Amino acid sequence: MQIPKIPNRAGSILIWVVLLVTILSLVATELLRVVSSKYQGTLYTAIWQESLVAAESGVDLAIIELRKSLYPAPNNAWAGWDTTSGTGNHGLVTIPNSGLAGTPMTIAVAVDAPPSLKDPVTQWQYYRIRTTGTMPITGPVRAGDNKNDTRLRKASMRSDRFTGDTLASQAIDSPRVSRRIEAIVRPVSAFDQAIMSVGALDLTNQGIIIDSYDSRDPLKSTGGQYDVAKRQAHGNIATDGTILNAGGARVYGDVATNSGVATGITNITGVERNDFYQDPIPVSAPNWPSVNGSPSAVNNSSADLVAGAQEGSSRYVLSNITLSGNAILTLGTASTSTTYIEIYVTGMISVTGNGQIVVPPGVEAKIYCGGNVAIAGNGVVNSANKPGNLLFYGINPTDPTSVRTFNLGGNSLLSAAVYAPAFDVQINDGGTRGSVYGSFVGKTVKMVGVTDLHYDEALGSGGTVNNYKIVSWFEDTR
Repeated sequence: MQIPKIPNRAGSILIWVVLLVTILSLVATELLRVVSSKYQGTLYTAIWQESLVAAESGVDLAIIELRKSLYPAPNNAWAGWDTTSGTGNHGLVTIPNSGLAGTPMTIAVAVDAPPSLKDPVTQWQYYRIRTTGTMPITGPVRAGDNKNDTRLRKASMRSDRFTGDTLASQAIDSPRVSRRIEAIVRPVSAFDQAIMSVGALDLTNQGIIIDSYDSRDPLKSTGGQYDVAKRQAHGNIATDGTILNAGGARVYGDVATNSGVATGITNITGVERNDFYQDPIPVSAPNWPSVNGSPSAVNNSSADLVAGAQEGSSRYVLSNITLSGNAILTLGTASTSTTYIEIYVTGMISVTGNGQIVVPPGVEAKIYCGGNVAIAGNGVVNSANKPGNLLFYGINPTDPTSVRTFNLGGNSLLSAAVYAPAFDVQINDGGTRGSVYGSFVGKTVKMVGVTDLHYDEALGSGGTVNNYKIVSWFEDTR
C-alpha cells in the first residue's frame, strides 16, 4: 500500500511570511516617503515664513535707528552700522535672535536717502529700506515631491536666487531660503493729530466738537479758512493714557487710547482703538550759530522784531517775555512773501490784560519755550489765522521731575500749534463758545470751556519730525 505524501506546510508558511513582510515593507517605505515629503514641504513652508519675519524685522530695526536720530544728541543712532558708503546710507548684517528650532536668522539691512525721495515743498527726506532675511534649510536638503512648491519657495540649493553666484563663494554657503523686501518710510510731523497727550486727555464735559479742514485745498476750506460746510473727518485725538470727561464730545476722526476707555463721546466718525502708544521726541534748546542780540528781553513794553530769512538776523534769544497793559510784541511785518522768525525764550512767557503777541500775515513764527507759558485772553493774534504760522515748542527740562505748564487762552479765536510733550497743556476759553485752530501735544492736555477744535491738516506737512511711517512695501519675488 502506497503512503500519501504530506505537503511541506512549513515551506508554504515561509513563503507567505516572506510575501507579507515584503508587502508591509513596501507599505512602510511608501508611508515613510509620503510622511518625509510632507514633513519636508512643511519645513520649507515654515522656513519660508521665518525668512519673511527676518526681513520684516530688518525694516523695524531701520525705523528704530531713524527714530533715534530724531532725539537730541547724543542719541547713539546707527551705532554698529556701516556708514562708510555716504551720508544717509547705512548697512547692517546681524543675527539678533533665533528663528525656527533655534536656527539663527540672518538679517541684512541697507538704508539710503535718494535725492528723488525728498519732498520738494517741505524738504523732508523719505528713506528707502532694503532688507534680506535668510534662514538656512535644516534637515535633508532635497526638493519635495511637488517641484512647483520648491519653485514657489525659491530655495537657494546650489546658487543664490538673487545673484546667481554659487553658495560656496558666499559668507553663508549652506542651502537656504532668502526673502528680500523694500519699504519706503516718510517723516511724520509732531502735529500729525489734533490732540496727542502722553497722560490724561481731559475734554471737561462741555460737548465740544473736534474736526478738521485743509487750508491748502479749496475743496476742504474756503479762502484757506475753516468752513463747517467743508468739514473733514481727520480731527484725530490720541493719548498714552485715558480720555476723561468727554461730556458728549463729537469727534470727526479717530480716537485712540492706551488700554483706556473713551467714555462720553457721542459720535466718532473714525475708529476707536485702545492699543495706542507713542513716545514723543523730546525738545531740546536750539543751538543757533548766530542770533540778533537786541532785544534780550521784552518787559511790559511794545517791541517790533525783525523777520526775514532763516538766519541769525531773524533769530532771538530772550530771557523772558512779559506783556501787560497795552504792550504788544509784533513778530515781523506784514508781507506778501513768506518771512521767518524764531525766538528762544529761556524763561517765562506771560501775557495778561490787553497785552498781545501779534504775528502779521506772511510771517511764520516759531517760539521755543524754556519756562512756563501763561497767555490769557486774546493774548495771541495770528493775523492770517493759519496755525502753521505760529508754532510753540516746549523744551524738555533737564530735571524730568520738574513741572512745566502751558496755558493758552482765547476768548473767541485762537490759531496756533503747540508741541510740548513735557508740559501740562491747557487750552482756555473765556466762557462763550469759541474756536481753536491748530494742534496740541502735551504731557497732559486739557480743554477748558466750550472750545471747539478745528485741526488744520496742513500742519501734518510741517513742524518738527516726530516719527517715521511706512508708505510703501513690496517683496522682490524674482
